[in-house]
Amino acid sequence: MSIFSDRRASTRRQLLRASALGGAGLVLARSGLLVRGAEAAPAASGGYTPASPFFNAHHSPIGAYATFTFGYPGANGGFGIEQKLPGTQGVYVGVQYNGRTQALPFFDTAKEPAIGAYAEADVSRDFRLSSDSFTTADFRFSVYSPVRSVPDPSGARDPKALLGGPSVLGISTAGRYAIEDVLLPAVFAELVVDNSAGTSEKIAFFAVAGGGAAVVDGGVPAVSFKTGPGQSAIATDDRSAVAFTGANLSQSLLGATGASDVGGIAVTVPAGRKKTIRFAICFYRGGNATTGRVTQYWYTRYYGSLDTVIATATDALPGRIASFKKDEKLIGNSALSADQKFMLAHAIRSYYGNTAFLFDSAGTPWWTVLEGQYQYMNTFDLTVDQQFFELGMNPWTVRNELDNFIAHYSYQSGVKLPDGTTGAGGVSFTHDMGLWPAFSPDGQSNYERTNVFGTFSFMTGEQLLNWTLIAGVYVNQTADIGWLRKNADLFPQVLSSLENRDNVAAGQRDGIQSYDSTKTGASGREITTYDSVGAGLEEATGNTYLGGKSWAAYVVLQQLLTLLGRPQLARRAEKQAQRAAATLVAHVTPQGYIASNVSNGESIPIIPVIEGLVYPYFAGRPDAVSASGPYAALIGAMKTHLITVLSTGLCITSDGGWKLDSQSDNTWLSKTYLNEFVGRQVLGLDIRAVTDKADAAAVTWLTNSTSARLAWSDQIINTKAIGSEYYPRGVTGILWLQEPGT
Repeated sequence: MSIFSDRRASTRRQLLRASALGGAGLVLARSGLLVRGAEAAPAASGGYTPASPFFNAHHSPIGAYATFTFGYPGANGGFGIEQKLPGTQGVYVGVQYNGRTQALPFFDTAKEPAIGAYAEADVSRDFRLSSDSFTTADFRFSVYSPVRSVPDPSGARDPKALLGGPSVLGISTAGRYAIEDVLLPAVFAELVVDNSAGTSEKIAFFAVAGGGAAVVDGGVPAVSFKTGPGQSAIATDDRSAVAFTGANLSQSLLGATGASDVGGIAVTVPAGRKKTIRFAICFYRGGNATTGRVTQYWYTRYYGSLDTVIATATDALPGRIASFKKDEKLIGNSALSADQKFMLAHAIRSYYGNTAFLFDSAGTPWWTVLEGQYQYMNTFDLTVDQQFFELGMNPWTVRNELDNFIAHYSYQSGVKLPDGTTGAGGVSFTHDMGLWPAFSPDGQSNYERTNVFGTFSFMTGEQLLNWTLIAGVYVNQTADIGWLRKNADLFPQVLSSLENRDNVAAGQRDGIQSYDSTKTGASGREITTYDSVGAGLEEATGNTYLGGKSWAAYVVLQQLLTLLGRPQLARRAEKQAQRAAATLVAHVTPQGYIASNVSNGESIPIIPVIEGLVYPYFAGRPDAVSASGPYAALIGAMKTHLITVLSTGLCITSDGGWKLDSQSDNTWLSKTYLNEFVGRQVLGLDIRAVTDKADAAAVTWLTNSTSARLAWSDQIINTKAIGSEYYPRGVTGILWLQEPGT
């Protein structure tokens, strides 16, 4: 007998208002550089699934550090809570009828010989930002994920309410959904089975080999699993459904049930009927989530158990699914290319799969983004790039990250002078806040170590730049002058620290970092975020990639210090910006590109010299990146630089991708996305044909047989994802939406 036989604003604010995703406000608009207006006409929504459609993708709630990952053949996904790579669970979605059982090919066929896997050629996929659908001749299975703003937990009015941004594309604003709804730790699914032409019933099922499976006693059919440090569940609002567990799916379908690895839900679809079965895919992690600094997930304030999540998620389930479908508008209504849409959707999913919204014993919120497979917490050189997405969605998270770095992850360090003595340095910030699940002690990162050069060395100079650049963009994009004034005493310290790392003697400064931090120890040296890319980007001192960011930081500081009424300090910042610009221009090589280092004679062509231009662009200084502005010579040199390294093929792979360092086959997609935007939009270069080729190459890199299991990955070496897997930083692609016509 089968188990299925048993059915059961101020003026100043207005002047500064802007959106990280809509240009740099009125100041930028008046310059003629505003990239798009709120009335941009949407393009028709079309599919953007890549040619190789079988790849893992995140399906994640917001802030729960949880995922339901699937899409790559075999037992290569499933539930994950606080997990750094995809799991190895089987996911079973299919039907049983006329003595035959068929399922999507996301399970280990050797362990389930009685279940036939659909051939990949017989499955079509429609992958989008908020939905992911698989269609066979027998059914369509879709999973829906949220992409929406998280309201400020303090209850303060989110400044984004006064701005443009994703809302103009139909994405949810912070005021549209209550915080408890936004943070509900669940995603949703639909299984549509058409048996209208059938002559016998079909049994539809959705199950996972999730481990520790148990039927949930409650108001709706549900089955739970032990998932890492928490629990997950599949539930349905269909009261005719049957929840089951078993040693494997084959035996369960024959009625041999019991506590074991496999759990699922089955529903009978009578002959002559078409039926839509809706599911809630739920997660729960109660108690303390971290050590060092004891925190819990913010959603536990509203949901006290997995049972309460199940009850909430299955209530008004059709409406919840419908609301998630609307989130597709952010990308679906844009005019991005299919390659861009795919990569941005894929990256946004991976970002959310790496988010943990926590609170400590004092009730302080901690918006935390994990660094993919590495699991560093709020890696600061990712935050500086992810800020554009966060500012468009929920600006308070950027403020929260800045504040927590100020309060807990800042430190003082000197500089190592050439004669072996120590010079004055100043304030800086750590690389990260710890390694999950352990927060580092205040003032320390987990990554940075003394007496090394290369991976794991200190990034004192770069993190100081990152804090400065984020602060400048945040203030301009939100007009949060109150935050600026609250931290007024810190900005002069930041300026002095930057100057001292250039040269302790004011008359010998050239705007570029010259010294290593004393944090590096006797034999160590500072590095940049590009710790593993290549020689042209690794060393911090004299590096022209950091030189471009230094110039940008001084430009931003000039603006912030002016707003604070500190004209003399603003003039000092401006002088440093002028020095940095002159130094970079002086190191243009005879070939036309800017040398990779101004101190050691290194002259490797690198793309990210231009990267720093993005920050003044969004920080209210469009004049600084104008070809006719005060830094016209620098902007001209940057244009020539990028044209040279691209047109000559120095920084192009054999298949058209971008090489960030011409001498290295290690490239990072998040930085490619950002630098494409700088080249096209900030510098105004007609490089679309080149960037389209790069995007096409990147899609093939993400979906080949080596990379596809790893969801969105950042680091690509010789076309394969190797490192920086399951990664969040690809949301730099959100910048593409700010270009004309998108």
